[in-house]
This record gives sequence, structure tokens and C-alpha cells, in this order.
Amino acid sequence: MPAQPRHATPAAIAAALLIPIAVSIALAAAIAALVRAVATVPSDFAPFKPSSYIGLIVVGVVAGAAGWLAVRRRAANPPGVMRSLAPAVVVLSFIPDVLVGVTKSLAGTTWAGVGGLMAMHLAVAICAVAAFTRFLPLVGQPQHREASVVSGNR
Repeated sequence: MPAQPRHATPAAIAAALLIPIAVSIALAAAIAALVRAVATVPSDFAPFKPSSYIGLIVVGVVAGAAGWLAVRRRAANPPGVMRSLAPAVVVLSFIPDVLVGVTKSLAGTTWAGVGGLMAMHLAVAICAVAAFTRFLPLVGQPQHREASVVSGNR
């Protein structure tokens, strides 16, 4: 039976969700702007529009948090599981991007745009894992003092 993690407080869960969502939205905008500045990506490439990526970032971070909490509660070795699971999920998230590039199913698709989408996925994953690690630490993972205060763990 896995060791039980301390209960995640509402404040810790809120921080673990809101911080990576906000930072990821800013990074996605920066990535889109950077890719457009250095490569040809038509303005009609929908995935680079905030109306496309903001909702997907929210869904991705919430789904990631749900998965993180499930692993945190159920896995015998949560840090070991996450060391394999998080990179695998990121790689799987690239599949739709590659399919968009191959099929050119979206208006304005270029490989530079596809690369930007992949960079966005990686940025969101990094932000989410960093926040989850800080505010929803896994059993067997060193806790930060700041995370302990926010999450109510003392």
C-alpha cells in the first residue's frame, strides 16, 4: 500500500492550477510571437490565436492536475511514476501537432507553426509540473517550506 500524501488544501490546489495556467498563457503568446517573428506563419493559423490556446491550456493543466493527484494518491512510488508518465504525456501531445503538419488540415499550417505548437505543449507541461511539484508534492519528494505553508502542511 502506498504511503498516503497529506491532504491537498483548496489553497494549494488553486495555486497549482492558477499559476501554471497564467504563466502558460503568457508563454504561449510569447512562443507564437517569436515563431511568427522568425518564420513564416500565416495570420490565419488558428492554433496561434489566444481564443484557440487559452481554453486548451486550462483543460490541459486541469487534466494534468487530476492525473497528478491520482498518481499522488494511488501509486506505490509516485515520483517514479511521474518521471515516466509526464514525458510520455508530452510526447503523446505532439501527435496531433504532427498530424496537423502532415495533413495541413488547418488553414495556414507550416512546419514552423507545428514546431511552435510543440514548444507550447512543452512549456505548459514544464509550468504544470513545476507548480504541481511545489504545491502538491508527491510522497517521497522533498517538500519546499513555501509549499508546506501554502498547502497547510507543517
